[in-house]
Amino acid sequence: MKSLNLTVDDAINYLKENVEIHDKLEISYNRIFAEGEVLNKDLSEYFGKPGFKMLINLDGETLNPTIEIDFDEIRDDLIEFHHFPKNGDEEVYVSVISE
Repeated sequence: MKSLNLTVDDAINYLKENVEIHDKLEISYNRIFAEGEVLNKDLSEYFGKPGFKMLINLDGETLNPTIEIDFDEIRDDLIEFHHFPKNGDEEVYVSVISE
């Protein structure tokens, strides 16, 4: 497993560039821990600015197992994530450091 310490901007860029649909992701932000399969990545513009949202199907049994994470909204709360690529590439653990 590869371990990285990244700033929040670099961590979000990692997610944009490296996480693909059907990869597994464990992510911690604020007081939330979510783990599941990535269903979609949305890099559309919102209010004239580039945005980044990810749709994740959570592991486990919950009432609504699918969540959408807006990385512009949680950027200051992002703590860490663990990326498990579906294609068998090396797992990556990212810890977000303050700038």
